[in-house]
Amino acid sequence: MNKYTVAVLMGGQSGEREVSLASGSMVLDALLSKGHRAYAVEITEQGLWWNRDHPFPENSTILESVANALKPRPDIVFVALHGPKGEDGTVQGLLEIAGIPYTGSGVLASALGMDKHRSRLIFKEHGLVVPPYILLEQEDSIEEKLEQAKGRFGLPLVIKPNDSGSSLMVAISSSLEQLESALEEILSISSKALIEKYLPGKEITVPLIGNDPPQPLPVIEIIPPGLFFDYQSKYDGSTKEICPARIKEEVASKAQEIAVVAFQALGCRGFARADMIYFEEEIYLLEINTIPGLTKESLLPKSARVAGFEFSDLIEKIVELGLISWNSKNDT
Repeated sequence: MNKYTVAVLMGGQSGEREVSLASGSMVLDALLSKGHRAYAVEITEQGLWWNRDHPFPENSTILESVANALKPRPDIVFVALHGPKGEDGTVQGLLEIAGIPYTGSGVLASALGMDKHRSRLIFKEHGLVVPPYILLEQEDSIEEKLEQAKGRFGLPLVIKPNDSGSSLMVAISSSLEQLESALEEILSISSKALIEKYLPGKEITVPLIGNDPPQPLPVIEIIPPGLFFDYQSKYDGSTKEICPARIKEEVASKAQEIAVVAFQALGCRGFARADMIYFEEEIYLLEINTIPGLTKESLLPKSARVAGFEFSDLIEKIVELGLISWNSKNDT
């Protein structure tokens, strides 16, 4: 593989900032170990782009900091951001305007992947099964929506923001009072929330690598220490992750098929991860993560290792796929 100048973009303003910094640091180390001219660009909590070799002048605007940080001009930006203002198409749009190649999905697929409600509408159009849920918007009555969900799905209920990752602010409870309080908190930072039927099944995930079509990697079974795979258990090492998953071969193959359909339905590219629940002989697709974590505890690297990709090879592959996608798009 050719050696490239790669800016590794990490940090950001979302609740997943610390995870992004961990992912970005590992990506940077992997690229440097392979001989690439890689450097870190951290997005601060104020939204400024910081390169330690080219720090932005005092009183810089965000756009001035961007121009200053991307020095030397990279052949490609490795986007290791998670959550809003990073994984949702905003940064991808900026890089498109600047004419700089980047890794992972494009603007539309990134935006759709972050929006659970809209992505699920697309998944259903492609014949995929998603958990039964009710959409809650800012103008809706939380009490009325909870009563409606209780009548349709029973208790307990799952609630989650429509547009965040890493299971941030996800809750499962049989207490309507607790659910109401949690939903009020969600709507203080997000315009929409999902109230979902609780499916006490097996949590599985399918990482993918490639453009179109992608290669589905081995299925991982997730066994969290608590009721579900929450933010803490994603990153503190307390969750048991079994790869390949302890499911029948035909179920694993079906999960991989679902992941590929979901990836293509949103127009993803490069890499992603499809999260699912296997319950009562049905596979329910929860969401697609367009920039899954790349820390030592992350699922994609673990599955890739089972498939024969060492971490540094996986990172190089993602860079290569980003350049192929960019060149293909700009050659047409």
